Amino acid sequence: MARSARDPWRDGAAPHVPARLGTLPGVCLLPGDPARVDLAARVLADFEIRGQNREYRLGVGRLRGTPIAVCSTGIGGPSTEIAVVELARLGVTTVLRTGGMGALRERIAPGSVCAVTAAVPGGGAASWYAADTGSPTGTGAGGRTADAQVTRALHAQAASLGIGLTEVTVASTDSYYLGQGRPLAGYEREAAERYSALRALGVDGVDMETETVLAVGRAMGLRAGALLVAHANRVTDGWLEDYEPAQLDMLRLAAHAARALADPVPASTPPSAGDRS
Repeated sequence: MARSARDPWRDGAAPHVPARLGTLPGVCLLPGDPARVDLAARVLADFEIRGQNREYRLGVGRLRGTPIAVCSTGIGGPSTEIAVVELARLGVTTVLRTGGMGALRERIAPGSVCAVTAAVPGGGAASWYAADTGSPTGTGAGGRTADAQVTRALHAQAASLGIGLTEVTVASTDSYYLGQGRPLAGYEREAAERYSALRALGVDGVDMETETVLAVGRAMGLRAGALLVAHANRVTDGWLEDYEPAQLDMLRLAAHAARALADPVPASTPPSAGDRS
């Protein structure tokens, strides 16, 4: 059967995410980097890679009997939009970004694990899915806010696991260099102005994908949230060289929140041999 250019799915297979309809669990974690998908094997049992196509690396494991998917989105809004739309059409009902951000507040040290409550409108891909509500964090209908159930699950599981969690708002941008106020030769003034503009927004951090996850997720009827590690602090100019320990804490928290959100297994069910905890 030939593909349709208007909608290039074929026999239930997505054109980008390497999966077919009915083969994924309801909850999916969304790291940006394909290499970080494999880190899920450290927190999930029976983790296996289902496939990779371009920047979309997909795996599935389980936590105490609950299946959880992990799919990379690549960098930025355009590739993230594709991942969220296709995962929704594949049957996923909850998505949780697991990535990094640059902190814009001195109090947020590199290595801090942060739950995003809202994202400032401004990304290109997200603008097609959520109208600008006039609110700085898009809190009206169609705004870029995290699902309340997802946020509650993150706080509850962080308390249970003893992982410190900071609530933040972010600005997402499709540009890593000038869009985040990083200096380039010949563009020093523009970079300084952009950094000042980001600070003036009053948000806590900047990243490249969260707004798209929240806006597209809401438009597709998903519960969507974001859990980020501050890998840098733009105010203090601090950079986290050893990112893995904080990344693993974030993944562990994300997996436990995903299990709580999926909740197909009674809490009293004992884990089977090989299940992570």
